[in-house]
Amino acid sequence: MVSTAARTHALFFLALLLVACDGEPSTPDDAGPPTGDAGPPAPGDDAGPPITADAGPDETVCDADCGRGSCVLEGGVETCACDAGFHAEGLYCRADPCVGDGCPMSVDDWRARFDAEYGSPRRPEEDCDALSRSGGAQQEHYFLAYCVDGLVSVWRATGDDAYLDEALGLIENTVADTVTDAAGRRYWVGPNDGRTHPLWDSYYWRQVSTLLRIMAQHSELLARDGNQARFDDLLAFTRDLWDLWEQDGLGNLYRSRTHMASHWARLGMDLYLLTGEPRYREVFDNISHGVMPGYPSNLRAQMEANPAHPEAWVWSSVWGEPPATTVQDTSHAGAIVSFIHEAALAGQHWTQADVDALSATLMQVVWDPALGGAYHQNVDGTDPTTGAFTGPYGLPGRLGGRLHEWLHLGRRRPDIQARIETEYLDPTRRNVIFFGYEAYGIGALNARVIADGRAYY
Repeated sequence: MVSTAARTHALFFLALLLVACDGEPSTPDDAGPPTGDAGPPAPGDDAGPPITADAGPDETVCDADCGRGSCVLEGGVETCACDAGFHAEGLYCRADPCVGDGCPMSVDDWRARFDAEYGSPRRPEEDCDALSRSGGAQQEHYFLAYCVDGLVSVWRATGDDAYLDEALGLIENTVADTVTDAAGRRYWVGPNDGRTHPLWDSYYWRQVSTLLRIMAQHSELLARDGNQARFDDLLAFTRDLWDLWEQDGLGNLYRSRTHMASHWARLGMDLYLLTGEPRYREVFDNISHGVMPGYPSNLRAQMEANPAHPEAWVWSSVWGEPPATTVQDTSHAGAIVSFIHEAALAGQHWTQADVDALSATLMQVVWDPALGGAYHQNVDGTDPTTGAFTGPYGLPGRLGGRLHEWLHLGRRRPDIQARIETEYLDPTRRNVIFFGYEAYGIGALNARVIADGRAYY
């Protein structure tokens, strides 16, 4: 069990301010750019976009998806030749049972931790149902994103629709709190001229758009339990939310900081894959590798090889500036990491080579093994020496919980997953006292894909 070491509300709220800060602590930077376990029924996120079926089967080709193995024909019959450590169960390769103290945590192990954490939140501020019913005027929906990411991850790891229902219920609670303006546009009431901020909405809703993209890949899921109607309603609202901020100015989408723009790039990618509409793809392309209105760079152009670790990346959080001037902080970088990871899996511009560069950034630079489990505050391996939080994150008894979205990189990297288990979950490092159910859900999804080669969904 994870220890619940003594901690104070003051530290918690300082942590919230740190993670929610968008690069200009005094304002939310909404001014825009400067002027002038039964096994998976079908491939999930690791299969890329849905593939159109061909005219019919070719009896000379073995095309079963075996997961951790390859399909072979034996006497004209398809079978699976599994990798070492895996065995065939029907036309799929499953991990051999692991026995002994050295075994990695199973999906069930991660699920048990998720359930315990989600069912008994450490603080009122982490009660997902309360966050979903808050109205969002004080940034509550921003933090609800952690709930949705954790729930969706554990659902995809287990195939248990109870987690999907919980996630959809939370999301629908927030939609029910919207109001409608004279033009028929729905929005949440907040402190930004009566509305919330595009940062808050996009940080939250990118998790929803990815959930919708995953649901759309499974017709059998949509066909049961009223899921199609729920999907349709949330997709319609996603389009409305995009239109609301786009119509009020492109500066709401093309943001002044890399991590903030990545939220809209992810939303654009998901909406393009869901609808096929080029306008969404344009925003994804512009932020990823094209021309961003009002700014001199894009995410691809920001990424540089780390001089000390050429396999890793380093970048600035400010468009067009060198990393030495305004290096990206590790906490906010997590949103960029999870976006690029999702885009690579979906086959949208970013590639496995890019994911490998981010993994090297994590394992060689940020989570430097020399730190013994702690990790640096900046992606270049540096730490601030002044301010509220100095030195690395994750030192025993100090601030932690700043790698949650980086943990998605463990989905196909057992070495990363092993460090998550042995170091990130170490209760002395205080990582999982901050919305720990998100980390546990991601860990469960990683364990599923490592063992079976793909997610349940």
